[in-house]
Amino acid sequence: MLYFLGIGSNLGNREQQINGAIRCLNVMGEMLGVAPFYYSEPQGFDSPNEFCNTVIALTTNLRPKQVLHLCQVTEREIGRNTHSIILPDGTKQYSDRLIDVDILCAYDDGMEITMNTPTLTLPHPRMQDRDFVLEPLKQLIRNSVKDTPIYFHKMHGLGNDYIYFDCIDRERQTTLLLLPLVQRIAPLLCERHTGVGADGLVFVLPDKKADVRMRIFNADGSEAEMCGNAARCVALFAFARKYAEGYSLKLATKGGIRKIVAKPKGLYAVAMGKPVYEGAHEIDGRTYHCVNVGNPHAITILKDSEALTGELVHTIGPQIESHPLFPNRTNVEFCVVLDEHHVAMRVWERGSGETQACGTGATATAVACIKQGLCKSPVTVTLLGGNLTIKHNSRITQMIGTATLAYTGVITSNLIEEI
Repeated sequence: MLYFLGIGSNLGNREQQINGAIRCLNVMGEMLGVAPFYYSEPQGFDSPNEFCNTVIALTTNLRPKQVLHLCQVTEREIGRNTHSIILPDGTKQYSDRLIDVDILCAYDDGMEITMNTPTLTLPHPRMQDRDFVLEPLKQLIRNSVKDTPIYFHKMHGLGNDYIYFDCIDRERQTTLLLLPLVQRIAPLLCERHTGVGADGLVFVLPDKKADVRMRIFNADGSEAEMCGNAARCVALFAFARKYAEGYSLKLATKGGIRKIVAKPKGLYAVAMGKPVYEGAHEIDGRTYHCVNVGNPHAITILKDSEALTGELVHTIGPQIESHPLFPNRTNVEFCVVLDEHHVAMRVWERGSGETQACGTGATATAVACIKQGLCKSPVTVTLLGGNLTIKHNSRITQMIGTATLAYTGVITSNLIEEI
């Protein structure tokens, strides 16, 4: 597991106490097999307020309450060593809280651990809104990128492109250090003029019940439950890296486990689970069919192919995405039925805007059109980036399409200097 510890002090010789706590954690860490440690430099000693001086990242098999005990032992040890302090007015003050060591957040196989007990709350309730916590956390990430390159793979499914991080390879797990600030980092990396450029970020992680797990973040840093195009790319990557045997992959997502099979001619078939038709809404004179395929979609069926314009998508898409009927926001699809086996579609993706393709959106659209009696399986869905084939019946729903590796790169400290 990966932990981020915050070490703070607001009394006495704070720099000495912070460095003493780091030494104490190092000694106990070596005894317990805790490694490696990444540090931000102790900072903020001129501040008159309570603050977090430094952040430490560590990996260990210890459970959260055991790590909490490690923090508490460190607090007691430093407290005993510097129990009394002389205040500026000459009076002596005694305290056993000269040092404060907190667990800020923790991740198990890349999934954030949430916990709320009388002694431990994860993530730390004050982490995201206090500069004295965020600044050393940002510094830790910047320093780690300087010391250990973070490799990424740019892949796309029909132009729906993501930046993929391998968090299974032990030599590259520094990538996990990005997770606490992923909401700030994703927009920087996904920016197409000053960053790498992408529709989002994907972390490929180990999993206890599947071959690999996928965590996917939109370009705005919000987390998505599922992405069909990204799922195919993860399959391409996992087979190449030997993270799965044969031609079949079990992929864990927030939307459930998906089975992916490699087909001839570079195609991948993704079992999309059981789509759920959640009814329809009338909004401003348009009907939107709501289908959930592990993530939410609202599909409107147009009567005229000439109406399927970028202006329509970019005007109506963001309005429907954030409509009060969808408190968690939704993906929005605009489609025209060309014949009973062929649909043209454009998509406004939640958190990313219009994309070249959307595998879950194509699946949801095909299901909605079949539900309305307008199409029959299989349905070819034509998107800006190409075609996907959707097979749907009472037993299985499959999405079939290609996956492409564009290039491999390295993130430098310059790229995330703005976080």
